[in-house]
Amino acid sequence: MKLSLLHLACLVLSAASCAASRAETTATSLAVGGRTLTLQAPPACAQAQRPGKALAGYLVQYDPSGDPKEDIRDEMPWSARDIQRIKRGLVEGGFHYPNGQDSLITWMDANGDGRCDFTASAGIGGMKAVDRMFLFLGLPNGGFRLADAYYSYMESSSILVPYIPITVAGETLPVLANRNTLLQWDNGRRQFATCASIRYDSQAGRRSAQPALTALCPHAQQIYGWAAAYMPHENELPYSNVE
Repeated sequence: MKLSLLHLACLVLSAASCAASRAETTATSLAVGGRTLTLQAPPACAQAQRPGKALAGYLVQYDPSGDPKEDIRDEMPWSARDIQRIKRGLVEGGFHYPNGQDSLITWMDANGDGRCDFTASAGIGGMKAVDRMFLFLGLPNGGFRLADAYYSYMESSSILVPYIPITVAGETLPVLANRNTLLQWDNGRRQFATCASIRYDSQAGRRSAQPALTALCPHAQQIYGWAAAYMPHENELPYSNVE
């Protein structure tokens, strides 16, 4: 499948930068759940960040113990040796898609601390391809901490931007959209709230500290579909090589 010239340009630049450039020519706002959403522009710190090859070492933080096995009938837990082997393979392979193309590194400020955070995916090809999606938060020392991750198994394409940053009118912190849920940083708990945690708070009779997320979660799939439409290649890249 051939990419358009715009898509090819976006694959060279950061996804967030491409989303911002599209926003200049196309209406990218969405009114839903009583809120107005727009795609978040990349932060100023993005221009000075390291490329994906230099960031690959942080993949050692990923815990692959819940990943699928080659034989899905094998229910034995991964051994400590297997876990270390997978971690080494992730670091050595770095941020690439199963077709060998460099992954997009999308920069954002996900938790409002003024430091750059990033999202990217790393895939392994083959008959039973596995894609792993990551969200890293910037640290005061210039390093990064893995804050969230998920995987897909035996799909036909890679997700280009695993966590799409979205600005919500009236909110200081962005909402992040992925295929499965919405996330927003909870300053009180120092972690991300998700649609699942919002539901748990509701069931437990606790008032959520994330009213915007509470309003938006019933529309999570609509929001992701809207945001993905503005990403390069509608946020999916086939495993086969782009011609």
